[in-house]
Amino acid sequence: MTLAEQLNAFLLTLLTGLMSGFVYDLYRVLREMLRLKKAGTFIGDLLFWLFLLVVVFGLLLVGNDGEVRFYVFLGLALGAGIHLIFFSSAARRFIYRSIYLFLRAIQIITAGAVAFFRILTFPFRVIFFLVAWPVAQGGRALRLAGRGIGRAGKGVLAPPVHHFSRGLRARWQRWSNSWRTRR
Repeated sequence: MTLAEQLNAFLLTLLTGLMSGFVYDLYRVLREMLRLKKAGTFIGDLLFWLFLLVVVFGLLLVGNDGEVRFYVFLGLALGAGIHLIFFSSAARRFIYRSIYLFLRAIQIITAGAVAFFRILTFPFRVIFFLVAWPVAQGGRALRLAGRGIGRAGKGVLAPPVHHFSRGLRARWQRWSNSWRTRR
């Protein structure tokens, strides 16, 4: 490997370290926003490091054919250190604002969709109200009338209905008993 190739590989590992620091800040912001407990933090840390391992390995394969030398570790550590010292607070503010703007955009889009749906369905709701309200009132009136008729007819119709239902019950029991004995 020539010196120029090694310098390019070192710059790639330096940029990979900077990117790793940014991804770490992104993970820290998400962890703070989600308020992960101990188990969630453990799983998040594990997934973060696995993701970072795959990305760094892929970039090393592309940049210097996967050769791991001292300058690779130096570039990764130096890049991550530069990011964490100089750019971390600005990156975290940027990430917070980006997530806030993204969530705010989703709220605005959702509110617009709800408003559009309400405007679109307004004529149907008016028609439904104009039809359903009188029907509901008619049903309420019939229910009240039925209660009144039921109360009034209770004294008149109760003895014959009771006598009739008792006869039906007796016939049913005789029939069901005969059916059980035939089996």
